Amino acid sequence: MTDHSAHPNEEEVIGDIYLSLLSRHAHRYPEDGSHKSWILPRMMVLFASGDMDQVIEAIVSDMIHPIGTGLVASVLVEESIRDEMIKRIRANLKPMSERIQHHPNYLKTVKLIDRMNCSTIHIEEFEESDTKKRYGRRMKGSPLIVLDFPQFYFGGKPTAIMTMSTFRNMNEVVKLHSREGLNFDCITVWSAKLAQCFDLLTRVPTVDQWTFNCTKESIKVPKLPAQPTTTVIIVKNIHYEVHVIGGKIKTIAFPIVDTS
Repeated sequence: MTDHSAHPNEEEVIGDIYLSLLSRHAHRYPEDGSHKSWILPRMMVLFASGDMDQVIEAIVSDMIHPIGTGLVASVLVEESIRDEMIKRIRANLKPMSERIQHHPNYLKTVKLIDRMNCSTIHIEEFEESDTKKRYGRRMKGSPLIVLDFPQFYFGGKPTAIMTMSTFRNMNEVVKLHSREGLNFDCITVWSAKLAQCFDLLTRVPTVDQWTFNCTKESIKVPKLPAQPTTTVIIVKNIHYEVHVIGGKIKTIAFPIVDTS
């Protein structure tokens, strides 16, 4: 007969050692250095006519491991669809990677969120007795999308959270983009009106890569010549535009809709 009383807290000790090692490595994780500074952050802008399903899918995917390269850091949503957007994101969120749950960047941001009493989209948990789920609380280690606060409020390092703000018109989109305080590598615009997409592009000259109604993962920009020139290319039903303005290369990509 095995004597289990000799090591009554063995599982607790193993757990403590594991968490200690996890937290030690978390200070240097991920290895690409994206825990120290933002690397190619992206913004998504969703107009009322845009594809909400695809935007939510991208948000939920990036929130599983919200520290890394090329992740969505900020989302701007047109006011008329804000409530529906929040409801559907909340219903689809998945738990974060365990390594991020213990990451110092995330833990620091959580403290700031609680101190400033920010509204967030998160995973809720309920007591078993609360059968009607009236009194939920934020699940420990839940992904967090902060409403109506810009990223710069939470410090200069990657925050392990996403921000979401609401706009009513194009001027507000431009102001909210500037307010985030990040140098966005790419902006993805979701709208059934291409003119609306191009209008925003002309108002935000600092961003060089744009996609309309598709994500960076769903496209592959053709290899450009050593000295690119302004050109238009169509490859596999994706329309590409390359513009050279003031020595800077600006790329635009969007799928061609078959109306036949």
